[in-house]
Amino acid sequence: MTPAGTLTVRSSGAEVAPEGTIVTDHKGGFRGRVLRVFGPVSRPYLVVRPRRAVSPAEGAALIGASLLRDSREEGAR
Repeated sequence: MTPAGTLTVRSSGAEVAPEGTIVTDHKGGFRGRVLRVFGPVSRPYLVVRPRRAVSPAEGAALIGASLLRDSREEGAR
């Protein structure tokens, strides 16, 4: 979690969600949108703007958690 309230996450591989993509948690709950992709091409970082402010406790709970590309967006593209 950054001081600006965004989340910085690491991609599991070279294929990443483009900027603007909705990301969800493992239960399918909306977590936020990808704002920026940066870093090494083999495993880039993504900056995600959460749908709401995340408390320090919630931020700590997200360490090691997976965020997923919203599968409902796949059909919209």
